[in-house]
Amino acid sequence: MCRIYGSFGDKSVDSHVLAAVAEAQVHGGPDAQTVVNADTWALGNNRLAIQGIAAGEQPFRLDGLTCVFNGEIYNHRALRAELGARGYRFNGDCDGDVLLPLYELYGDEFVSRLEGMYAIAIVDTRAEPCLKLFVDHAGMKSLYYYVSDGSQLNFASELRALAKFPDFPDRIDPLAVDRYLGGKAVWGPETIYSQVRTLVPGTVLRFSADGWLTERQIDLAPREFDWPEGGPTRAAAAEILDGLLHDELSRMLDADVPVCVITSGGLDSSYITGMAKSLVPDLASFNIAYAGTWPSDERHFADEVARHVGTRHHQVLLEPAEFPGLIDRFLRHLDQPNNAPHSLSTYGLFEAIHDAGFKVALTGDGADELFSGYARYVKAARDGSATWHRSYQDTMAAAGPGTLSTLYSTAFRAEVAANGGYFADQSGDELVKRVRGADKLETLLRYDQFERFPYYILRRVDHLSMAHSVEARIPFLQPSVMRFSRALPTSLKVVDELVKTPVADAARRWIPQSIVDRPKQPFTLPIAAMIRPGEALHDLIGDVLLSSAFRCKDYFDQRKLRELFQLQTDNPSGHAAEVLWSVLMLELWLSVRDLTP
Repeated sequence: MCRIYGSFGDKSVDSHVLAAVAEAQVHGGPDAQTVVNADTWALGNNRLAIQGIAAGEQPFRLDGLTCVFNGEIYNHRALRAELGARGYRFNGDCDGDVLLPLYELYGDEFVSRLEGMYAIAIVDTRAEPCLKLFVDHAGMKSLYYYVSDGSQLNFASELRALAKFPDFPDRIDPLAVDRYLGGKAVWGPETIYSQVRTLVPGTVLRFSADGWLTERQIDLAPREFDWPEGGPTRAAAAEILDGLLHDELSRMLDADVPVCVITSGGLDSSYITGMAKSLVPDLASFNIAYAGTWPSDERHFADEVARHVGTRHHQVLLEPAEFPGLIDRFLRHLDQPNNAPHSLSTYGLFEAIHDAGFKVALTGDGADELFSGYARYVKAARDGSATWHRSYQDTMAAAGPGTLSTLYSTAFRAEVAANGGYFADQSGDELVKRVRGADKLETLLRYDQFERFPYYILRRVDHLSMAHSVEARIPFLQPSVMRFSRALPTSLKVVDELVKTPVADAARRWIPQSIVDRPKQPFTLPIAAMIRPGEALHDLIGDVLLSSAFRCKDYFDQRKLRELFQLQTDNPSGHAAEVLWSVLMLELWLSVRDLTP
């Protein structure tokens, strides 16, 4: 795991600039910093050494090819053996060693042979010089870029690093504010900055020396599965999923540094914990909760799982009184506004994992999006009304159009209307088009997987883990599991009222029945309870959103924010709390960067 950056075009980049870019994301790669700075291009790497620690220095080179790489390739041993049979020789055991030989043999399609997570940059000078950028099939690893004067492309793993290039275009896109509130994060390929983009899952970008830029996506090739009874059944689905995850975990636990597991107390992470413990006898597990008594506290479920499977369990507690200071710290690492309240706990959890001496942590992310773990999917799929998409889009938004129509300033409301209307309405309309003639539930799942999930969840996991030099590994998002989820009929993803049926069925052999059968509970920060008089978050919101120094005055009617804050003060509710929290995150995100819209 690393952080990467670079530049390609018609001019060189000053070495001091490249050093500043590297320093801005050194937390994601503290073990080594290397760079190649040629006449018209540069590639750099900040290394977090996980595999093949003694070797693996980047950039990698091979006959006119130069490469830097962020991520992990879990099938590198099989690929190494295949390449060895074709005459390639390797020094050391770094997973990135296989990248350039594969590219030399297969061109852009080499990524179809990779199993893992990655962001890769290759400068190819063999014929017409060009830069190529690749990101994995699920979007687990990020890359941001912009083109300057039509002739120079600069890129980096993190926006805070990309911003160190002197010509970085830091103008905020006003419509990104509406996209943020309508999607809880800024969905790609656009970003919060009007001239900066991010690569969407599976993207291959090519930028040539004449400034010509192309992008395309390489999707996962479908796979046929051998069903024991000749066709899909509930029992076989659980058996196949369990086998796939066992294989993936066997490879993910193969590292030259200690690996731990995050155990939230929910089904997915508990399942991963149980299976991982069977492979690592001395496995450590981590859970995070908040000091005091709060709604949605899952620590006792996590403790039950840890005791059942026998992990060395670490209970991390955050003090709510310390949240204002913690918000300032984690927002510096959150590349774009994100309304997830538990970003606080994600940041604090990975900090504790780092302090305990771990560089790798397994997570249970992705199962809900692949196997239909949220009730909102099922409710929308079964809703036959003409307005089903309006109800569904509100579940994906921090604030729906009804709320935003009163919250936005008159001028900003007019600007949104002049540019196609509210983002939430646009996403709802897009879903209506996609479900025509298709399996409605599967369409909802795919839409979430590729439009929302990479930016709302995966960016947060990636940036807040790497803020503490910890690599988050995600078994459910590996190609084998994603291919299986696509091959599985939706009738087996939700059986009767049991969401995520294959996961629940497969988990039964590993974890307590009480964990499998309990109602789904989202892992979050109980902001409705924490944004009330006497709590630190309540005071922070009042001080920031009602201040005369409020930076977002062009977007919001501050009088309406005052009314909403008073409503939350008098009668705390989930809706008002989420809206206030979302505006707070935007305001403070701008503040820590000293940006004014």
